[in-house]
Amino acid sequence: MTEAQKGTRTLSCPACGGTLEVRAAGWSVNLACRYCGSILDVSRPEVQIIERHKRAAGQFSLPLGARGSLFDTEWEVIGAMIRRGPESLWFEYLLFNPYVGYRWLVEWDGEWQFGIPLLDRPEIRDDFVHWQGQRFLQDDDESEAVTGVLVGEFYWRVATGDTARATSYASRDFTLSREDTDGEVNWTRLIDLPPGEVETAFGTAPPRPAPQSRSALRARSSETRKPDDLGRVCLLVLASAILALLAMIVIAGPAERASGTVTAPFGSTREGQKIGAITVRRAWQFVTVTASGEDFDNRWIELDYRLVDRATGQSIDGYGLSEHYSGRDSDGSWTEGSRSASTLFGQIPRGTYDLYVDAAAHSWPVDTVPDGSSPWPVPEAIDIRIDARTGSLPWGNWWTLVILLSIYPCILVWRRFRNQNS
Repeated sequence: MTEAQKGTRTLSCPACGGTLEVRAAGWSVNLACRYCGSILDVSRPEVQIIERHKRAAGQFSLPLGARGSLFDTEWEVIGAMIRRGPESLWFEYLLFNPYVGYRWLVEWDGEWQFGIPLLDRPEIRDDFVHWQGQRFLQDDDESEAVTGVLVGEFYWRVATGDTARATSYASRDFTLSREDTDGEVNWTRLIDLPPGEVETAFGTAPPRPAPQSRSALRARSSETRKPDDLGRVCLLVLASAILALLAMIVIAGPAERASGTVTAPFGSTREGQKIGAITVRRAWQFVTVTASGEDFDNRWIELDYRLVDRATGQSIDGYGLSEHYSGRDSDGSWTEGSRSASTLFGQIPRGTYDLYVDAAAHSWPVDTVPDGSSPWPVPEAIDIRIDARTGSLPWGNWWTLVILLSIYPCILVWRRFRNQNS
């Protein structure tokens, strides 16, 4: 890259006397001494020390001045910095080509990304951004990125301790990084590089993993983190549903049963048929009454239940309906309804209750005409078996809980599908 060398400027560090080269002379503003770490102002002929560092700067995988070709363009490393987030540490290298400008290489946990500054800003919409017809979902919460060790030169004034608010947005192809420094917002497009491509391009040894916390290692990238998050959420939903079911079983308490048979006549109601007695032994329990008919068709049976407290005489009423229909049409045979139906009584107080049933059967077509007579023979009465049980489980409530718990995993799946197809 002989054209790049034409803009090189040589100077001595005012802090340690080391010989330095400004490889992007006329472009760069700051230069961090590779020997002592002092930050110099090279935007003017008289070089001034902005900040002096005592620690060495030999912590980077790519040395200053290293050259390599990426995306059919030759780049030179002119600057490098270490940046730290709440739970992670990474390295950023500033690349320069006099005909193309600046690019970035980001090294994080042994993986590399190629960064291209954006000239047009993406449009932010809630938890995603829209850029060049593509949707990018927010990949992490906004966090603070702090600048640490600096070496080389940069095209803006930078110092150790500088902070920026950073957020990333991911798609299936690449990531957009947004950084806000005191109201100045910069966007960068980050492209994942295959393993070994940077080492091959710049002729360096494989990079060492950056030191990170355990929680940071769990959040290496959106591709690996999102499935883990979804898996953990699904396991949490399953565990919550199982715990809720166990709690319902414990609360349901012991079971008491009463069974009997009632007769449901056609055209009238048979009232006050006693089934038996059941005892609620907890402060309150659910009670289920199930009605089951034998072989009847195109009929429905209306059932009125009364649980009468022997101690107080108070009645708790319920309603049941058992119906079954069948026929044949142009599409073939069909059936509808069920010969068995259950009625759930909620929170019945402690006590002993007698169960009474009023039953009436109806046929289809209807049993009577407006004058009260019947155009068809009156069918025989239908016998219905009644089973009452305490300690029942409110399955409807449990399924409602499962559906509510499943909403968030469904949203995660929908967002990932939307992101993959955007």
